[in-house]
Amino acid sequence: MATKNNTYDTFAQSVGKSDRLSLETSEVWHKDYKKADKAEQAEWVREWRVNYLIGNLGINASQADRILSQTRDERKAEHQKAYKRANSQFVYHIVRPVQSGVSKQSKVTVDKVVELFEQLSKAEQSKFLRIIK
Repeated sequence: MATKNNTYDTFAQSVGKSDRLSLETSEVWHKDYKKADKAEQAEWVREWRVNYLIGNLGINASQADRILSQTRDERKAEHQKAYKRANSQFVYHIVRPVQSGVSKQSKVTVDKVVELFEQLSKAEQSKFLRIIK
């Protein structure tokens, strides 16, 4: 049993080390992203998603573009999970939102609302549209 625990412990340590090193490495891109305007930031996100899907799913760029062109409901479950991981990793490595004890109200752009709306299922979209009419 000790061998199994040592292997498990070693694996957990390796994952932690990988996270630390990748966060340190991504610092330069975080700084560049913060300096970019909204259009450039949108391109950063798109490029990240494409390349994350290529690496995570073992696919090519045209396949990644096809997946990204689909709505949440049109994507296979595996592809939607990879899409969510891509977004999560982008926020963790590149955006790095400031965590504070005080809740700040942020300005929500129309693009963000559209992006969030597109992530809803068709039933959720219909319900939302009924509510706002």
